[in-house]
This record gives sequence, C-alpha cells and structure tokens, in this order.
Amino acid sequence: MTQSKRLGSYTARQNLMTHPRYRYRGCAPDVDDPAVAAGDNSVPVTAWEAPDVDGGEAQADRVRRQEAAIEVCVECPVMVQCMAYGASLNAAGRLAVPHGILGGLTALERHKAFVRERQEKPAVVEPAPDVQLKTEQKLAVLRALAVHEAPEAVAAAAGVDVRTAQWQRSRLTTQLGLPKTATRVQVLEAAVARGLLEVGEVAGQLSLFPSVLVLEAAA
Repeated sequence: MTQSKRLGSYTARQNLMTHPRYRYRGCAPDVDDPAVAAGDNSVPVTAWEAPDVDGGEAQADRVRRQEAAIEVCVECPVMVQCMAYGASLNAAGRLAVPHGILGGLTALERHKAFVRERQEKPAVVEPAPDVQLKTEQKLAVLRALAVHEAPEAVAAAAGVDVRTAQWQRSRLTTQLGLPKTATRVQVLEAAVARGLLEVGEVAGQLSLFPSVLVLEAAA
C-alpha cells in the first residue's frame, strides 16, 4: 500500500465501523464474557492493545499475546477494513493509530511499512483538473511568470502582492503535478503542455522548450 493509496483516518474509520459485519469482528467482547474476544474465548480483549509502557510485560508474553491476537485477525470478517484503518493517515500525514494491533499487523510492522514507503518512493501528486488551474489569478501569474523572473516583477505584472504571487506559483507547481522543487522553466513548460499558456506567450523561453517546439511543428 503506497501513501497515495492510504485513506484519511476519518474515512478509514467510517468504512470499518459501518461495515455490515463490524459487530461480528473477532476482537469484539464476547457476549457471555466481555473480558475475552468473541473470535476466540481463550484470547483476552486486551490482546490487541499496545504493550505495557511501564515494562511490566515480558517480551515472550508480549509475543505470545500478539500472535494469538493476529490469529483471530486472520479469520475476522472486517480484517481488510481494519488493516486500512491501521494504515490510515491523520491530517499531519502520520499514522493515525500508532499503537496496538489492527488488521493483523502490529504497530511496529505498520510503522516500518510507512517509513519504507517514504524512503523508497515519494508521494505521487496527481495533476489537478483544468477547472482548478484556469482561474483568472492563476493565469495572470503564469503570464507574468513567462515574462519576469523576479518575484516583485511577477507580482506587479499579475496585479497581486508578492505573497499572493508566490502562493499561486506554489499552488500551480503542485496542481501541475510537479515536485515542489520545480524550476520556473519547468512550471512554464508544464503550463504550455496543459494549454494554460500559448507558445507565443513564452517567446523569450522558446529555446528552453524543444519538446514543445517539436509538437507545435508536427501539428
């Protein structure tokens, strides 16, 4: 599961708790004895909780407890939804549930998978639809950016203050599907490719856009 496919914590939690078989989950308290799990009466309901922070639980005991809990998870009717909740992210982009066992995975396993994803592949930013890009202010900033380099000059040409111009440039970079480190030329090239700017509007930059020129010549 990549970060781009991880759900937000609210959505993931709703998907889990509104599932028609949620009440039959293996870790639910048994109706006859709430101290044990419905999926296996030999497993206490506390088996899915985080380790004792005071160190009162021996490592061997913790391993046995977690293995027993995971065995119940494997047979659980909402294991997939629970796993998605365990992998979900909060508003800060961190694991929403950093402790306990969810969907058959320990907190350590979920954390390692999360770290591995961040190290191996950055989050993919999907380009925004045209309607979000073709606003009057964004287009004005793009046209100004095609002529000027200095932030003050771009802002003046676009008819906005410097802070707004910089913010719109940052938004355009993201919404065009570019990394935050994209250069001015890369932003302009992407804008031409998306039809937000005409080649003639970046006349001073034509030599920097060989791929665009080839496409124009072939049209």
